[in-house]
Amino acid sequence: MTHSLRIAIADDEEDIRQYFRRLLPRLGYELVVEAENGRQLVELCRSENPDLIITDVMMPEMSGIEAATEISKTLSVPIIILSSHEKPTNASKTFIVGYLQKPVSIPDLQAAITRACPAA
Repeated sequence: MTHSLRIAIADDEEDIRQYFRRLLPRLGYELVVEAENGRQLVELCRSENPDLIITDVMMPEMSGIEAATEISKTLSVPIIILSSHEKPTNASKTFIVGYLQKPVSIPDLQAAITRACPAA
C-alpha cells in the first residue's frame, strides 16, 4: 500500500496558503507543514520530515531559498520554488527541482509535483 505524498508549504500570504490547504488534499496529497516564513518552514520540516516542499521565495525572517538551503543540510527532500516574479537566479541549487510562477494553475502544480516525486 502506498502512502499519500506528504507536502510542506510555505508562503507569507494567507490566501496562497489557503489555496494549497484546500487544493492539495483534493489532489490526493497530505499537507503536513504550513509555514508563513522561512524560519518556521525549517523548524517544522525538521520535525515532520515531508516528502516534498513547496515554498515562496520572498518571505520574512528567512527567504525560501535560504530555508531550502538550510533544510537540505539535514533532509534529502525535493523543493519546488514559488514566485510572483521571473525564476530567481539563485534557484539553481541541486535540491530545487521545480519553479512555479504565481498564480499557480492546477495543471502546472500537478505537473511540477509529478516531476519532483515521480513515484507518488
